[in-house]
This record gives sequence, C-alpha cells and structure tokens, in this order.
Amino acid sequence: MSDNDSIQITDINDIITALPNVDENATFWMIRTNQGDYYTDFITGQYVGIGYDEISLKETQEKTNDQLSALFHDSKPEDKDHRKIPDATYTTWVGQLKRFGNEIKAGDYVLIPGTSSNRFSLGVVLGLPYELSAKELEEINSEKIEGRTRSPYKKRLKVQFLKSFNRSEADPALYKMIYTQTTVSKIDKYAPYILRAVFDAYISGNKMYLTFPVTEKKDIKALPYTSFTYHLAESYAAIDENSEAIIKSNVQSAGIVQLILTVSVAAGMFGLAWVLFKSKTGFQIDVNLLKGKFKLKKEDERIVVQRIKDAQSARDLKEQSAQLDMDIKKQEANDAHLKRMAKMAEIISDSGDSMEKIKAEVPSELREAIKKATLPTDHDDQEE
Repeated sequence: MSDNDSIQITDINDIITALPNVDENATFWMIRTNQGDYYTDFITGQYVGIGYDEISLKETQEKTNDQLSALFHDSKPEDKDHRKIPDATYTTWVGQLKRFGNEIKAGDYVLIPGTSSNRFSLGVVLGLPYELSAKELEEINSEKIEGRTRSPYKKRLKVQFLKSFNRSEADPALYKMIYTQTTVSKIDKYAPYILRAVFDAYISGNKMYLTFPVTEKKDIKALPYTSFTYHLAESYAAIDENSEAIIKSNVQSAGIVQLILTVSVAAGMFGLAWVLFKSKTGFQIDVNLLKGKFKLKKEDERIVVQRIKDAQSARDLKEQSAQLDMDIKKQEANDAHLKRMAKMAEIISDSGDSMEKIKAEVPSELREAIKKATLPTDHDDQEE
C-alpha cells in the first residue's frame, strides 16, 4: 500500500469521500456499437451515438410518436431488400430515438459493448444530446486512424468513460442483458452487477459496497469459505453494534464476496483494518477519530490496536512508550471504543487461514482510497 512503514490519516471520512461515488438515482442505459464496430471510436472520442438520420434530433424532441412514425414511413417505406417495413418496426425505431433524445440525461450511466459483447465500458453522461451537421461529421471523420472505425452517427451524447471490464469477469446475470437487441436499452435492474464488475469498492446513497475478490481457481472448499464470510460479518459487527451488513457472493471457483454496509466512520475503520491486515508485517497506521487517536499495526500476521495519547513532546512520548505498548486488554477496561476496535482486529486476524485458502483479496479501490486519504510524509514532500 505504501513504500513507507507507516501512514497517518487525520479524518477517517477522507477514505469514504475518496471512494468512487455513484448517484443512486441515476438511470443506467446500454447503447450498442454496431456489433462492436464503433466501440473504440466511442471510447476514444468520449461519446455515444445513434443513427436514424431520416429524422433530426429536433424532430425527435418536438414531434409525437405518431408523427415520427409517419416521417419514417414516408422516408423509408422499404428495407434494403425492397420489403415493406412493418409498422411495429417504426414504433421500435421511434422508441429508440425518444430514449436517446429525450430520456437520457446528464449524470446517467451508459454501458457500451465491444465485439461479440466480450468487453464492456461504463461511462457517465456529461450533457444534453446534440447533432452534427453533415460538414461537421465529414471533418471529424476525415482523419483515418488505424484500428479505429469511425462512426457515421450525427446524433451524439458526450460521455466520460470510467472503466472497462471483460464479460468473463462479470456476474452471469449480465448474460440476459447482452441478448437485448435494441440499440438503446434501459438496464437499471443490471446496475448492481455492472457496478460490482467496474468498482470493487464504491459509495452509492448511504451504502458502502466492498467486493473481496476470491482468486482460487480450483473448487472452493466449504469450511474456509464460510469461515471467511463469517469473519467479514463478525468483524464489522464488532465495531458497529447496530450492524445490518449484507453479504452477496458469486463464487464457483474464482469469484467475489460483496459486503454492503451503511456509510459511517465504523465502515471506514472496518475497511482500513482489512487493508492493513493484507499489508506487510510491521506496517502501521495512525488515525484520528472523535474518540481519540489510535495506532493500528500489523505484527506477526495479526493487527494490534492501541490508543495514542494527545500530542506531546518527543521526550514525553519516549518516556511514555511503555504505556503506549501496554497490553490491549488492560486498555479495554478503560475505553469501550478501543475495546470494539480491538475485537474487530482480533476477528480479522483470525481470518488469515481461511482467507489464504480461498485466496481472497481486499478491494483495490479501497486501497487507493486509503492512499488518497493519507497525509503526505516529509519524504513525499522532498520528492515533489
């Protein structure tokens, strides 16, 4: 987690705010890429687009569905094989245009599939839809780039793409979504599976979602697996007496275990302790809480928790080093909060064997959030 042997965090809430934050009220959409042809162009250009050039974006936004169907009928009465286009097809096309032009809004999330839907990218919509003129499209597409097929779509939405993932890494529940054939689809019911594939730790609403990857490729043994999930739930309950943690899992061989917690200082401390447990022996974290300042240290494959007295001179701290290193159990009698933290640390430490057997890891996004929440050291300042 760090090249140094210790870090300092002045506010545990900084870990929470450093995690990706997903708007719980946002809508999720899938927009197809012409069987993957325009997947790279969308990502590189940071946009998504749609065809149906027979109708303008302005007409899409202002005319009724019946009026748009009539426009389609007049401009495109037959398909490329000269067969009459059914009215139901026009209705579908109008629905696609209406969703793209009227329903998708800034802050919504867009998922695009690559070739054969083997890879996906998730982005967030940045603004209102717009339409390029024929001249603007020609200028944009005039530059030919090897390996990138330019999309001919005039109707577009600006998108900031966040992350990509492989279908093989995602929950099988997404397979049903893949076979949706419409160009623009609302996919809210698949949002939890998408977000779990994109972020292994994130905040949405008042919930923190932590996904622990299980990387054992052979069959998962029942006892170490259930032991690990038990220690996950019990370690959080130790620090939050009102715990209502939810566990979800998808583990055959390699897979995931997801823990859903209410956003709180306790949840931040819980995440911090698990990351520490998977750090190198001797690593130390000093953290400030309303209850005081605490030191958490990895020693002999276990976590040790101690209270640190208020800031004093280096000489005073040295003289009181014996007190700082007191047995935790002596401190528990005088500090209920420390007692809860010590209990959490004990339970996490006891998970080591089961965690190793199923090759479970801590969320990488959580590690990064802790890095961002860390105060710079003198060494860091010198490097800058």
